[in-house]
Formats: sequence, structure tokens, C-alpha cells
Amino acid sequence: MTKTKDLINLKGINYSVNNKFFFKDLSANISTNGITMILGPNGSGKSLLTKIIKGLIKPHNGQLSIRLNGKIPNTGYLSQNITFLRRDVFNNLAYPMEIKGYDKELINKRVIFLLKYFGFLGKEKISARKLSEGNKQYLSFIRTLVNRPNLLILDEPSSNLDMEFTKRIERYLIKEKQNLKVIMVTHDLFQAKRLADEILFMNEGKIIEISKKYNFLQSKNKLVQKFLEGSLF
Repeated sequence: MTKTKDLINLKGINYSVNNKFFFKDLSANISTNGITMILGPNGSGKSLLTKIIKGLIKPHNGQLSIRLNGKIPNTGYLSQNITFLRRDVFNNLAYPMEIKGYDKELINKRVIFLLKYFGFLGKEKISARKLSEGNKQYLSFIRTLVNRPNLLILDEPSSNLDMEFTKRIERYLIKEKQNLKVIMVTHDLFQAKRLADEILFMNEGKIIEISKKYNFLQSKNKLVQKFLEGSLF
């Protein structure tokens, strides 16, 4: 039996917004290993691209193919639009496992482990909806890990976080990237430099460049150079 090749491939993706094509014949091969950071000015299509990769938005045409370890991946996804159930912190984390039918003992062990690991133990009985904006975002990140994904798609996961929470997330991603493919949008070039193995750069609905971090930082592309200089907004 031939093993299915691992890939994250977009081919000829077209998607329109307000009857105007925003993505037109968008194609890319994204690395299946390590951390891919998506960069670009505001409105370039970064969040939209993650929603297409996650399958939340269906393009008008084109092909999206994703295989990790020869299978459709188990995906964890963090949106900028955070929503919680009318439950406490513990039960918001437990819910993704409950709907998959895990038993209570396993759910309890997994949730307590994550709360301890990320320094959130002691807040499990607080209503998730009453947390601060930063704590909500941090909890939402933790929730993406509950079902042990092997693909993690993150849309600016640390935009509202203090440095301590940001460091904890970054340490986790670096530690786990051998077992976990990460695709992450950030507006923070310094964060991209800290985390990226690969950088995908977008502008006005186009993928301008996708390359290893070192090559990207040495790019000869004029748009990339403007972005790195801070003069492309």
C-alpha cells in the first residue's frame, strides 16, 4: 500500500468578498513541519487564509489538500473571535472532550494537566465569560490543545496577552513543534523571528513570498523589504 504524502497545499484558490475577488488563483505549498508564521499588513488576507485552511470558509473554487502522518489532521483552531459557553473555566475546557465521548476521569486528568501546565489552576471555577480579555484569550489557546491536535492554526493568539502568558505560549510551541504543525498569524515581527521556521508573507490578497525564516529576512523582494523596514502598512 502506497503511503499518502504529507502536504499542506492550496491550489488555484478563488474567493470573493462583496462580489470582488479577494483571493484569485491563490496557490502555496506550506511546510508540514515546524512553525509557519503568516505575516502581512492589515487587510492582506491573513485571517481569511487561516479560515480557508481550517475549512470554516469554502473557496468558490480551487483545491485544498492537507495530510499529516498520512491522514486528515486533528486540528486545533484559535480565532480572534473568542466565545465561551455559560460555564466555568473547567467545563469550557472539558466540553470539546465531552462531545467526543471521552469518559469523565480522562477529561478531568487532561483538563487539570493543562490548567497546571499553563499556570491557570485556581481559576477553574470562575465563569469563563467573566475573565479579563487577556485571560479569555489565554484560556481560548489552552482550549485548542484539549483534544491533542497535530495541526494548530492560531490567529494572533497573543495580541491581548501580557509578556508572561505570551512566553508560556511561545515556550509550549517551541517545545512541541516536533510533534505539532503550527500555522500562526502574527502582527509582531519580533515574535515571528523568535518562533518561525517558515514565513508566509501576504499583501492585498496575494502570497508574495513563502520561505524559510533566514531567507525571508534576507529577501530581495521590495514589498518584503518595506514590511521589514516598517514602511508597509
